[in-house]
Order: sequence, then structure tokens, then C-alpha cells
Amino acid sequence: MKRILSVAAATITICLMTSAAYSQSSNLRLRYHVPFAFSVKNQTFPAGDYEVTQPKHFLLRVHNLGGNQTSAFEPVVPAQSRKEGNGNIRLVFHRYDNEYFLVFVSAGSWESTYDFQISKAEKQLANAIPQKPMTIVSVNQNGTTEVASNLIGRVQ
Repeated sequence: MKRILSVAAATITICLMTSAAYSQSSNLRLRYHVPFAFSVKNQTFPAGDYEVTQPKHFLLRVHNLGGNQTSAFEPVVPAQSRKEGNGNIRLVFHRYDNEYFLVFVSAGSWESTYDFQISKAEKQLANAIPQKPMTIVSVNQNGTTEVASNLIGRVQ
């Protein structure tokens, strides 16, 4: 009898811990000023103020806080590299000429850094001949931008 109670208590504890972990992940709420138009998957957003929230596990909402109030709900995956969660709260974009694509969002830690799926439009630009250079641009929470690097290569 004691064993059954111990197993039941352990099962309940694990369920509660799992629920707490999932509810904590949905507390993501970040605000940014993005000084350029950009695309998320197949939707284009104008320059402006944005809020990124996580209404469900592995689902982010990108919401324009300006006049048009457009939003996109996009599936995400955890960061592929621990380097992406480097302590900086930021959005990261790939830039091809004057076109920007949101590639990941970070609340600072590796556990709160998420990668977006690469859109067909970005794949086409990345694989164009002649190859266009891709620039990685970070937008910090205060709206400042940092150009990280110029790369020439193909997107998978």
C-alpha cells in the first residue's frame, strides 16, 4: 500500500512540475521597435513597434502595436545552438538587399530562444544566382540594430 501511495505521489508531483514548466514558457512577452519592414514566414509587416508573446508551447505571436494591428501566429522550435541565447534580449533577421526575414527571438536565455521556420521566399532569395549576400541583423529591445555579419551561402 505504501508503495502505491509513493508512486501516486511521485506521478502527481511530476505532472504538476510539467504543468508549471509549460505555463512558465507561455509568459514570454517582449516589445521591440523594428526600424524596417520584415517578413515572418509568408506575412510582411511594416516598420514599427511590435510585441512577441507565446500563447502556446512552441507557438509565438508577432503583433504590430501600431495602427494596423496585424498579427501572425507562427510555430517555432527551440534554439538550435546555445550561442543564440547569449543573454541579450533580441530579434534576429536575415537581410537580403532590402528584404528582412525574422529568424529567431530571444528573451536572453537559451531556454527562451526560438527559431522560426525559413519561408519559401527567403529560400528563393538565398539560393538565387548570382548568390546574394545575407546579412544578419539584430534588433535589441530598445530598438537599436546591430549588423553581425555578411555571409554568402545557401539556406536549407
